[in-house]
Amino acid sequence: MNDRRIDLHTHSNYSDGVHAPAVLVDLAKWKGISAIALCDHDSLDGFPELEASARAAGLEVITGVELSCEHAGRDLHVLGYGVDHKSDALQDSLRSFRASREQRGVRIVELLREQGVHIEMENVLAKAGGGALGRPHIAEALLEAGYVGDHAEAFAKYIGEGGPAYVEKYKMAPAEAVRTIHAAGGLAFVAHPGYYLDDGDSFGSLLDHGFDGVEVFHPYHRASVIERLLGIARDRGLLISGGSDFHGFAGRDNLGEPRVSYALLERIRETLEANER
Repeated sequence: MNDRRIDLHTHSNYSDGVHAPAVLVDLAKWKGISAIALCDHDSLDGFPELEASARAAGLEVITGVELSCEHAGRDLHVLGYGVDHKSDALQDSLRSFRASREQRGVRIVELLREQGVHIEMENVLAKAGGGALGRPHIAEALLEAGYVGDHAEAFAKYIGEGGPAYVEKYKMAPAEAVRTIHAAGGLAFVAHPGYYLDDGDSFGSLLDHGFDGVEVFHPYHRASVIERLLGIARDRGLLISGGSDFHGFAGRDNLGEPRVSYALLERIRETLEANER
């Protein structure tokens, strides 16, 4: 069947998503999606649950992770597909990331208190459920405590960039992220690259760090952006991916959108297999 579709960018409650990996599998099956990748921020801990649930449901999965980086003074996210989720080196790196995320969370909570906004760190950690702590967990605690009406207000009023309780997070250099993903047997993709196309020279220098592909299909990419990214991928011989960046909360409850062809996953798998030879 050439009309099968996939979603190679989803998040679970092992990072800043709402749903457990098993629920993602159920949702994907209900929506008629043939394969998904779980790309939690700085964590692969949800993959065993995803894999077990997917096997029982007859859904295809591929390992994924989303690393936090910085390039040219801007936040950058890097997707790693096909990584060995049991790689000790990769897991050590991810543990360091998660430790820095927790330290950042503590500082954000401290800054909120200085603003007269009191939430408990224990509650924030409980919302993370042992996964990678992120600002959406703090936003949820703010919402629960009645300080904001929704997640968007939490970011706009308190914890978004430039807000009174904003704290920078630790970020890898792009070349380090690519090396880390390659060392774990995976392929490195620039996540939602439409955000970075306003500076063509900077984006070109970014791709020179050895990326294998770009995430062309993303909810925030307009048709003109998709066309431009397809051209860049073609000219540079890069692989293409796409997905919903699904988190499960309002505004990010879009599993399977936009529509992404199964053929892209086939090319990614062919490349992974060729690299193993």
